[in-house]
Amino acid sequence: MEGRVLITDDDPAIQKVLTLGLSRAGFETKVASTGQQAVDLITGRAFEPDCILLDIRMAGLTGLDVLPILKRERPLIPVVMLTALVDLDAGIQCMKRGAFDYLSKPVQTANVIETIRKAMRYRDILVENERLAAENREYQAYLELKVEERTEELFSAYRKLQKVNLETVRVLAETIEAKDPYTRGHCNRVRLLAVRLYDQVKNDPKEREILEYGALLHDIGKIGIPEGLLHKEGRLTDEEVRIFNQHPTIGENILRKVEFFRPCLPIVRSHHEWYDGQGYPDGLKDDRIAFLVRIVSVADAFDAMTSTRPYRLALPVDRALGELFAGKGKQFDPELVDLFLDKEAYLAVQRTSQDEAGSRNWTSTRMNSEGRS
Repeated sequence: MEGRVLITDDDPAIQKVLTLGLSRAGFETKVASTGQQAVDLITGRAFEPDCILLDIRMAGLTGLDVLPILKRERPLIPVVMLTALVDLDAGIQCMKRGAFDYLSKPVQTANVIETIRKAMRYRDILVENERLAAENREYQAYLELKVEERTEELFSAYRKLQKVNLETVRVLAETIEAKDPYTRGHCNRVRLLAVRLYDQVKNDPKEREILEYGALLHDIGKIGIPEGLLHKEGRLTDEEVRIFNQHPTIGENILRKVEFFRPCLPIVRSHHEWYDGQGYPDGLKDDRIAFLVRIVSVADAFDAMTSTRPYRLALPVDRALGELFAGKGKQFDPELVDLFLDKEAYLAVQRTSQDEAGSRNWTSTRMNSEGRS
């Protein structure tokens, strides 16, 4: 099924044409003959549309009356206005008030279907942004909880600078995501995945804490990368790759000035090292790559592959797991990959259908020399 559409129009002929055309295209439809009926369906949750077609001129409540009610009650559902030629100015005003688009009657079914599909894609973006905002709130709550939970078990340096250091972590992590909104929530998801994998191997609270902060701050060096590179949709040039690949050392240089963060520096500097020595910046291999770094590398690559970025769409979880398996002994520590799969550590982060929406134009993180995770 393409989606669910609420047709709101008081003209039976238009109702019939739209219902027939949309049904043939695979949409489920419901008709509201008046503005009040549309309001009742939406406020009563009797019908859950993915898009609403709303005529401007109707007896009783007009489209102009109904639009603000719909946007107040269900702000994420896109509304497409149907206008007569003499109502074009009104259609434009509707867009200013929150309508997704407007179509002039008589409408061509093909144009209606194309507009609805665009509106639904826009709706998916809004839903994803809401999910990321909720995830970010959880992340903020986690950091605040860490402030409350810290006791005498923390490092002596941390005890002296407890509040300052935690506030620094929050500010730095938020700075990363403010610089590159496509990776919003990425650092926290990497933390969750890395901790889930670590717990399958060891139980050392202090080392686990180093892992968490290192995972949260592993991409801090992106602060020093031009935004044009972070948001570029196409493949980077050799020079752009060289600049982008500096972010681990930039991050290390930023954090090394604060004593509290020094245990995290290997994670920040080396999270793009490959198990076979073909990574950067130092070409480390095998056990020369610190244990915590190897954990973050697996978590970072998995979340990168299953997240949409400007240069490619998200990869479905099963294919991402296949890429991790194929990278055993090459990019990743083979034992950690086996644990990640066997113990289902990837379930530490819940994925939605939107995360796994498609794989066209996707470029493998394992094969991507740019390392844009």
